[in-house]
Formats: sequence, structure tokens, C-alpha cells
Amino acid sequence: MTTTELYVRGVLAVAPLLVCLAYKTEGALGVPWVARVSVLSGVLFGASVLRPELAVWGAVPWLLVTGFRAVTALVTAVMEPVRDLSRVANLAAYLYLPVGGMWAIADQAKLTPLGFSGIIVLLTAVHFHYAGFALPWLTGRWLGHNQVSGPSKACAIGVLAGVPLVAIGITSSQLSLPPVIETGTATILALSALGVSRGYLAWSSRVTQPSRACFILGGSALAGGMSLALLYGWRHVVPIEWVTIPSMVAMHGTLNSWGFCLPCILGNFWLGELETLEENAASNL
Repeated sequence: MTTTELYVRGVLAVAPLLVCLAYKTEGALGVPWVARVSVLSGVLFGASVLRPELAVWGAVPWLLVTGFRAVTALVTAVMEPVRDLSRVANLAAYLYLPVGGMWAIADQAKLTPLGFSGIIVLLTAVHFHYAGFALPWLTGRWLGHNQVSGPSKACAIGVLAGVPLVAIGITSSQLSLPPVIETGTATILALSALGVSRGYLAWSSRVTQPSRACFILGGSALAGGMSLALLYGWRHVVPIEWVTIPSMVAMHGTLNSWGFCLPCILGNFWLGELETLEENAASNL
């Protein structure tokens, strides 16, 4: 196992814990047994990513948990049509997440769909946990807590569409289709995510510590990570020697996972805890 692969597996292994923190932030883990099942399946998934003896079967419970949540969210959206963009973003996050679980199982089973190399299969699993779940979920939280303009809403829509579009763009390159497809899809997601980074930086001025520090760090990291993604997407047009998969894993991957997703999910969690305390204080008056 190369150093790059080991690092990517480490990033993927902790993703379920960030997802569970997001679940708790929105109150989805209020029932004790649901919380235990979610966390335990996430821990088992993380172990399966790193431990070959747990491969495949260890990832199945996480796929079942996320798949159940996706179906439940979809049924709820059908029963109560979603019109608010923040709720659409939340729904998209729930629907994209099981796709990451399926790609993780493909990685552990040593499958190579469409001839993708092992590292691309693994990176796709990471993509749908972070860009697929965390980015839309955090976009929804930003939209739900702020009055945003038309261009900001367009950026949010670009994020929701950009996640699957990037996967389509990478697939098109694998099938030897014109590289302009991958360049275009990467550009849509990168520019849209830059709008979200600006939103988090602006939101940071209206929240208290420690959420403020988390949003400043996260917004800045997302801007850096997506600028690198833009360079990578345009590598066929403007070749840059150091823009390679290993360098993107080290820089883009680190900025997006540890730099953006972790602090911003924590910031939203602490923000939610503060809101709960304020509501309880008001109800006691």
C-alpha cells in the first residue's frame, strides 16, 4: 500500500464519524438505539477501510444505514414536497451518501468498474462522502441560516448538480471522450463551491466562537481546495507539471476534508448546541 493510498483510506475511514456528527446536529440521532447503530456501523466501516480482514462485510452495515436514511428522506420529500433550497440540499446529501458506500465496497472487493484503477475507485468513495454528503449538507445549513442572494442560490444549485457531474466528467475521460466534458463539469463544481466558501466566510461574522473560527478556517480551506480542483480540471488545456493525482490528494483532499468539512461540521454542531441552550433558557423565563 502506497503512502498516498494509506492517506486516502485514513480520510475515508473518519468520514462516517463526521456524517454522524452532522446527523446529530440536525437531531437525526435523538433515539438512543438509532444513534448507537449509526455510530457502530460507521466505526465498523472505518475499520473495514483500513483492515483487509474486515473488507466488504464490514462496510455493509454502513451502506444499509445510509441507504435506509436516503430512502426515508426521499419518501418524506415525496409525501411533503420540498420547495426550500436548503431542504433540497439536505435531501441531495442523503441521496449521494450511499453512492459513496457502494464505491467503498467496490474498492474493498477489488472491483474495477469501467476499467477504473484501484485508486480512482477509492477516491470516488471519498468524493461521495465529502463532496457528495458534506458539501451539500453544509451548503444547506448555510442557506437555512442566512438570507442569500440570487447568485448565492445559483452557487448552491451548482454544488448540488456539480457532485454527480464531476463523476460523469471523470467517467467520460475514462471512456476516452473529449476532455472538455471533465473540464466543464469540474469548473461548475469548483466555481459553485467557491461561492459557498464566500458564504461561510460572510456567515462567520454573524456567529459566536468557536463557530466563527471554524467557519473562517473552513471557508478559507474550501476556497483553496476548489481553486486546486479548477486547475486539475483544466489540466488538458493548461498543463501544470505538479497538478497530479498524488499532489491533489495531498493538497486538495486535505483542504477539503480536514480544512473545510471537519471544522464547518463542528462549527454547525456548536452553533446548534448554542441555539438549543438559548431556546431552553427562553422557555424557562
